[in-house]
Amino acid sequence: MDLYFSCNTFNENETSFIGSKIQPKNTDWSIEENNLFENAIGDHNLEFPYLFNKIASLVPGKTIEQINEHYEALMEDVHLIESGHVPLPNYIDIDHNNRKPELSAETSRRKSKQKQKMRKFLVGLEKYGKGNWRGISRNCVLTKSPAQVASHAQKYYIRLQKSG
Repeated sequence: MDLYFSCNTFNENETSFIGSKIQPKNTDWSIEENNLFENAIGDHNLEFPYLFNKIASLVPGKTIEQINEHYEALMEDVHLIESGHVPLPNYIDIDHNNRKPELSAETSRRKSKQKQKMRKFLVGLEKYGKGNWRGISRNCVLTKSPAQVASHAQKYYIRLQKSG
């Protein structure tokens, strides 16, 4: 099996590579484009007949082919996670930054909500198991679709692998 490596960028300082059978022609996806893509997947039924056309209309600058390739790469990554090629992590709090900068009230609220969602995600992962993204979505992280939970899991496992 030939594996190709796609580049996933989490922020301007953190890039990772994950093996996939699919070799995307355009791996230049910004965080904003990826978020638009994930939100579009979460907002639409995956059985929608013209799903990739609709998502392409919601992600400026991306063609239907690029949307399709990005989706196939995501599904391949989800398969790798579900099939055990990406090990379950030890559930520990990772704090890479010991100092606490002054935060605005809005930033503080947003970070608090992100932490709550992460805790709910981890509880769901422990309760429903790796790969049961629908169960985690329906019962723990109610604001995210199963595809969004799977995408989050993919990024979470990659971050854990990089951190040791």
